[in-house]
Amino acid sequence: MSVSGTQLMPVSAPRRRRSELTFKHNTLLGRHGWLRLTPAYSVRLVQQLLDEHDAAKNVVDPFSGTGTTTLCAVERGHRAVSFDINPFLVWLGNLKLRRFDDRELAEIGHAAGSILAQSMNGDAEQAPLPALSNIRRWWNPADLVFVRRLLAAIRSHSFHSDGVRDLLLVSFCRTMIGLSNAAFNHQSMSFKEAKTPQAGLFDDNAEERQRIQFQKDVAVVEAGAGQEPGPGQGRVVLADSRNLPAAFADAGDLLITSPPYPNRMSYIRELRPYMYWLGFLEDKRQAGELDWLAIGGTWGVATSRVASWKKADDVFFPDYFASMLSRIENAAASSGRVLSRYVGKYFEDIWRHVSAAVHTMHRGAELHYIVGNSKFYDVLVPTERIYGDMLLEAGARSVQINALRKRNSKKELVEFDVVARL
Repeated sequence: MSVSGTQLMPVSAPRRRRSELTFKHNTLLGRHGWLRLTPAYSVRLVQQLLDEHDAAKNVVDPFSGTGTTTLCAVERGHRAVSFDINPFLVWLGNLKLRRFDDRELAEIGHAAGSILAQSMNGDAEQAPLPALSNIRRWWNPADLVFVRRLLAAIRSHSFHSDGVRDLLLVSFCRTMIGLSNAAFNHQSMSFKEAKTPQAGLFDDNAEERQRIQFQKDVAVVEAGAGQEPGPGQGRVVLADSRNLPAAFADAGDLLITSPPYPNRMSYIRELRPYMYWLGFLEDKRQAGELDWLAIGGTWGVATSRVASWKKADDVFFPDYFASMLSRIENAAASSGRVLSRYVGKYFEDIWRHVSAAVHTMHRGAELHYIVGNSKFYDVLVPTERIYGDMLLEAGARSVQINALRKRNSKKELVEFDVVARL
């Protein structure tokens, strides 16, 4: 179809990486910074968009992630609903939206003290090891023992409020990652420089370091819990974004979201330490099945299934898109075919979502998709253009594409705001 209805700014427009538009900006902002998800987008960006739409009543985020959009909307007094297919993110998002009373806030510190004392007991019970692959690459022996004792102590503690228990589990997640070898200086979670297997066994300061880490993390979570989420109302719903009408009660006035990008980054992989330790995942097969359900998932069994994907007949599929997939497939004999099908399936899923979203929102609504383009071999995937054309095909009156920032990777990769008006 023609792209004449799409206004496209040049890719070269942003020269700055603008870290204030990434999760780095969120880390000191109360509940927004409780847990880090590497590709999460910025509170500041969402706030800027909400500033431009102060009259909006119902704000929608079909890809909730860490709940940034919904929490920002509630802080501004809006009604908001977001959706995610990952039960861990639904749990975390709703916890961020919860209001805690004085009794619950008082219980946090007392419970944390008892739990820490139990964790420091050399004879304390240890939680079972989760099925994380190569788990001793994540933690040295001393820290792994402490993490196991800490989780067991939280699970055995008698709480007056389930909300307080969940806040201590978030604190556990922060401590577990803080003591790990995980690194966040790349596009996806990676590992710090490898340590010897014996590292930590003779660390005389281990107990003090572990104690300080947990106390610091409890203080961060407790401070966020003590701040009211805002005068609005919000919730996070477990649902598939490709089938929004089945989960939607009220049409939306404003959609602000950041879907997974077509870059083979698995959100399940990024979240696996949290999900395994808290019991949202039990084994790699379950992880692969959930990633297969998610848009853009490629982990475990999802990878082999992508290889056999075939395009459905009812999908928007412009000529330039078919040509792009062909170039990706022919770029490499061994993996080009799989990557071509991955990109094709990703946009087939996005088409089903866009079709549902356009028909779910009010007439006159505005939709913002924060997305990044991708590159496979020497083939650039113009994600922003494809989203724009899909939105027009689905019924949007107009689409404008604004370049936001240069991303921390290949020079051609940019983050965009694709804006559609219905």
